[in-house]
Amino acid sequence: MLKFKKLFSPLDIGVAVLQNRFVMGSMHTNLEEIEGGFERAAVYYAERAKTGVGLIITGGISPNIQGCVGPHSAKLSNREEVEKHRLITAAVKEADGKICMQILHSGRYGYHKDVVAPSPIQSPISFFKPHELTDEEVWKTVDDFGQCARLAREAGYDGVEIMGSEGYLINQFLAERTNKRQDD
Repeated sequence: MLKFKKLFSPLDIGVAVLQNRFVMGSMHTNLEEIEGGFERAAVYYAERAKTGVGLIITGGISPNIQGCVGPHSAKLSNREEVEKHRLITAAVKEADGKICMQILHSGRYGYHKDVVAPSPIQSPISFFKPHELTDEEVWKTVDDFGQCARLAREAGYDGVEIMGSEGYLINQFLAERTNKRQDD
């Protein structure tokens, strides 16, 4: 008798049925950032799907250039980038897998000159002091998250996970230490 048979049973999540309840959590492999990286990432994620993982969550993909972790980090902010992401989703679907894309905006944790944050407080892990987002830029960033999610659907992802913890942009808005704003 299998002790944890629920783990191996299908799970209907509304928009898809997962073959089991095993989730491969998001981890950044840096594959998307290297030459031929999306092709390599497609092979990597397809292998995970072939082993029977119910749901794969990609490493963080930025919704705009300011949210990138590094100067050449992967993003999904326009239609031209959709095709690269389709390489990944097609490979996973070919292996009968399901895959969600993690949307991650690094905020002040970015390692590039265009970092932004709720307040201009430099992170101890970055060399760059962030630009304080204006009210208009905050709403543009919110729109960028929505656009990224729409493009993820177009690229064939089964869903998105929005990274709002571990000190990244959304978390920076929620923490008094990194958000000194007095506006809405």
